[in-house]
Amino acid sequence: METSEIADVRSVAADFFDRHRVVLDDDDAPRYDRAVWTRACTDLGVSAILEPEEDGGLEGGAAMLSAVLVEAGRTLSSLPVMSSVVRAQTAIRMLATPPARIELLPGLLSGEVIATLAPWDDSVRSVRAVRDDGQQDPNGGWTVTGTVSRVLDGLAADLLLVVPVGDEVGLFAVDGDVDRVTQETIDVTRQFARVTFDSTPARLLGTAAPAARAAIDHWTALALAADEVGGAQACLDLTVEYLKTRVQFGRVLGSFQALKHQCAELALRVDEARSALAHLVWALDESPADAAEAAAIATVTASTAYVTCAEETVHLHGGIGFTWDHDAHRHVRRALTDRSAFHSVRAARDVVLAARGL
Repeated sequence: METSEIADVRSVAADFFDRHRVVLDDDDAPRYDRAVWTRACTDLGVSAILEPEEDGGLEGGAAMLSAVLVEAGRTLSSLPVMSSVVRAQTAIRMLATPPARIELLPGLLSGEVIATLAPWDDSVRSVRAVRDDGQQDPNGGWTVTGTVSRVLDGLAADLLLVVPVGDEVGLFAVDGDVDRVTQETIDVTRQFARVTFDSTPARLLGTAAPAARAAIDHWTALALAADEVGGAQACLDLTVEYLKTRVQFGRVLGSFQALKHQCAELALRVDEARSALAHLVWALDESPADAAEAAAIATVTASTAYVTCAEETVHLHGGIGFTWDHDAHRHVRRALTDRSAFHSVRAARDVVLAARGL
């Protein structure tokens, strides 16, 4: 049961994302307006949700973040909440030294700076860090070389963070110019990039730690599950509304029992995903020791729900569900990207089975 405060946050977030829906059909334009992102940070406080109060944050935790991200997913928002607020700011909060945090946080909280954290998956990165031994500054004199793929919001990010492979030297902020190339995906609501470094200057923000990677993965799982719950609910709402008004064979489609049963099945999927998300929120806010299993459960349940609901939305809308102007295909594309681009559902299932001793 969500508190009245979280319910208020959800209501405000729903109004904001409804008023600032993003145009998604122009592949040559940015997916979002920077002014809208600034308003999301200043008016809605998105960038401050996870930050401590002493640093100017709201300290809202997983409950507040999930309430906002469910609404973002419902409206197919392209705003860089996952890349900047969830992944990059969590990395800075956990790994950066206090001076580095003091330097970087004001721009992130105000929305003037958009950050992104390159994936740590070795299958999509080959970045190495080298330091000039004659450099006196322990955090300076570094360069990074290599390539990393699937960088969410990598084209628009002002602050690019990367953790090199190997001995996990630490978290670096790339200061020099890099080669950024659009990486095509089926998702038309978000942008990904392939980033290439060539002895590019970088600053060491802090030493990497194994626990930090796990924590970032858990918060990413929360962001994805919330996005998927919101998207699945939107698909269900679209389908139910359509079936209540579309007349065929002299009857409203929603009056056919078979279609009622299909909608009931989708509603159960959404409820399961919402329960898994609530469990993950509890784990992150109240019981971090359970976060790994809760994140795995949410990954499997929410991903399955969104893909199923999105695909059935296309089917149950008939001919209109296949048109470019309808949101149905956008939900399918986003659902499939959520399932494959950020984590492995198969690996998440293995985590759940291992936790049960199977």
